[in-house]
Amino acid sequence: MRTLLVALMAGALFSLPLTGTAHAVPGTSAVLTGNPLYKTGTIPQQTCEEPAFTSASHDGARLYVIEMSACLDRVWSAQVRKAGFTWTKPKVVVSHKDRVKTACGPYYPGDTFSLYCIGTGTIYLMVTDSALSDELNHPRMLESLAIGYSYHVQQLGGILREERRAEAKMSKKQRWALSAKVSLQNLCLTGAFLGSVWDSLSHTKAYGTDLIIDWKSVEGDHKEHGKAKNRVYWEQRGFDTLRPGACNTFTAPAGRVA
Repeated sequence: MRTLLVALMAGALFSLPLTGTAHAVPGTSAVLTGNPLYKTGTIPQQTCEEPAFTSASHDGARLYVIEMSACLDRVWSAQVRKAGFTWTKPKVVVSHKDRVKTACGPYYPGDTFSLYCIGTGTIYLMVTDSALSDELNHPRMLESLAIGYSYHVQQLGGILREERRAEAKMSKKQRWALSAKVSLQNLCLTGAFLGSVWDSLSHTKAYGTDLIIDWKSVEGDHKEHGKAKNRVYWEQRGFDTLRPGACNTFTAPAGRVA
């Protein structure tokens, strides 16, 4: 039986900073509500062997990311092409510094997370000492990298571009609602990837869903990223279904995307 572990505050941002009473956010289009990605079916179960990660080393982290990126490329390229979009690999940059210079500007990471810069299609994975020392038990790098890839998939599918177009005509409250929907969809896509490879992973099978619930609850609620309970719901939904079609947050009930 598959189980899911999600890291505390492991997440991603993208270079552009989505409740309402209606199912669809006002002003959004079929690019969001009926994207071809939703019709690509179930992601097949994959074999994704993780490289040995036996020491708290930056070099070890780089090797890990290279290997796991190859797996993410394989999984998502197939789904993106099924949707009729052109697949391009994102560039992945691994940093282990207090200050990280990115194409989106400088960042000062306080935890392991990834940043996706739309303009260059680059994922910046920022790794902390705690992640290096405990990745075997708490795969923060794995989830953060997967979230960065999910933003890349949303970009290739036109979702991030459509968000930028739509939010230009929205109030601040509507922009927050749209941002939350994009973020929650990202977690669902991340869950779908993790679920497709989970049985082949070597070091996380002993950990169950209690940790994802506890950690996401600790993070609290965010207007632009959704309530903690909804972040738990959408990542678990993707993990259980393995279907991008289950990640259509743009037509979901309002209470599920707040």
